[in-house]
Amino acid sequence: MRAALYARVSSERQEKEHTIGSQLEALRAYAAKNGMDVVEEFTDEGYSGARLDRPALDRMRDLAERLGFEVLLTYCTDRLARKFVLQALILDELERFGVKTIFLEGGAADDPLSKLMHQITGAVAEFERAKITERYRRGKLYRARCGEIVSPDVPFGYLKVPRRDGVPAHAEIQQAEAVVVRRIFDAYVSRDLTVRQIAKQLTLERTPTPRNGGGQWSWSAVDRILREEAYSGTYYYNRKQCVPIEGVYGKKRQRFKCTLRPKEEWIPISVPPIIDLATFHAAAGRARHNEAFSPRNLQEGGYLLRKLVRCGRCGCSCSALTSKQTYSGKVHPNHYYSCLRTTSGFLKQERCSQRRIRADVLDEWVWEEVSTRLQDPALVLEAYQDHNTRRRVSSEQDGAAKKDDRLKEQIKLANRELSRLLDAYQCGALELPELQKRRQLVNSKIEMLNREQELLRKIAAEEKKETDIKANLREFAALVSSNLKRISFENKQKLLRIVLHKVVVNDWRVDVYYNIPLPKPTPPPAEKVSTKFDLRSTCPLLC
Repeated sequence: MRAALYARVSSERQEKEHTIGSQLEALRAYAAKNGMDVVEEFTDEGYSGARLDRPALDRMRDLAERLGFEVLLTYCTDRLARKFVLQALILDELERFGVKTIFLEGGAADDPLSKLMHQITGAVAEFERAKITERYRRGKLYRARCGEIVSPDVPFGYLKVPRRDGVPAHAEIQQAEAVVVRRIFDAYVSRDLTVRQIAKQLTLERTPTPRNGGGQWSWSAVDRILREEAYSGTYYYNRKQCVPIEGVYGKKRQRFKCTLRPKEEWIPISVPPIIDLATFHAAAGRARHNEAFSPRNLQEGGYLLRKLVRCGRCGCSCSALTSKQTYSGKVHPNHYYSCLRTTSGFLKQERCSQRRIRADVLDEWVWEEVSTRLQDPALVLEAYQDHNTRRRVSSEQDGAAKKDDRLKEQIKLANRELSRLLDAYQCGALELPELQKRRQLVNSKIEMLNREQELLRKIAAEEKKETDIKANLREFAALVSSNLKRISFENKQKLLRIVLHKVVVNDWRVDVYYNIPLPKPTPPPAEKVSTKFDLRSTCPLLC
């Protein structure tokens, strides 16, 4: 009787320990004892049994369809598949091909009693596996809500102290790495270095990297450090969820992609801060600005209003794109602003019908109108002071209020952690030296948060003063008082980003919205600008 052998291990550790060899040895012994002729052996090393797309399993099923063997020998049911539904599918397919399946632990699959036992044990095993996974997940969430570090790794700059002697797992600052973190934030915020410049500098100085302690720093590693909120004193657990990627064939493991959960599901855990909150917010603000106005892959002078143009039909942002056309054997690039929804959406009815906008015409026209209003800096200062002071102070107060609420929440969290430490000491779960050490960390964090809160209030009070407003006005006046006709493209972009809020284009109509309510030019252009501060036009701008 012709027989085929199938063996599988699901982890690299089992693969290294040669447990698949022990399975094959037992299967060969059973075949020799029962007078079976082994025609082929199929092994999946390191592949999960929760999936069907395993190379050796596919070859075995193909050979069974060609009637290449009559008996399949495998060690037990979970070697064939982990899930009961997958087991039933494979066994049903082999039965249709006339192949008898025998498990060394459980007997033949076609025996009624054995089949019943396989079904029962398979269903129970799958249920037990799901139950254990759910208990493990809920247990980790509970410990995280109690302030324990349950993640296997902590950010660069911290050292995870595992749970021992009744003390929950927590994070402590690793001073050597913390110095590197502070240098990165200082270079990015204070010295205005780019992420790539910081990575190059760290590499030249042979600073140990986060992963292997040596080698070359990548810009992505520096970027991750600048975006890590744990350095300001709050580490978030349950931020991401892993979603399986279907249709990935030939991989040993199921592939997953990570997506962010809603922010209300994040669990904050108090950790010792490495940098102050103001520095972290300054770095985050610069990162957002760089992301919005990055000049990568754009030609000089190509897009003056990049990230400022909006579609008047659907309200979506307009992207900058270049199309190349050939005239007389030469390639001529054409620059456009195009609504992002003109090509998005499966149904054509869902797409935006806004036509492309000539970038050179729109840029030139908007710059002409803005520069006309910027000719007299004294008027600009007067209008800015009269109309914008109240709005700016209120917006700054709103932002300060949000930051103040966030600081109050972190102070409340730190006080709760201090209370839990005292409860643990009273119950005898925490020794006095460990209590003193942990309490000192929490007290230092509370003191730092109180200083941040006081500093935030002082800054909010100072920003209401007239001196701060006049300083900004003098800076703005110095920028616009230069010769606008000879200003460089880069300075034009910076100036428009200060002055303009957005440029809305709807077919032949253009509306320009200002951050600063500039005065009307004297004399006002006829039939070109409305009496309001908004810009209206009937200038043809579309191709």
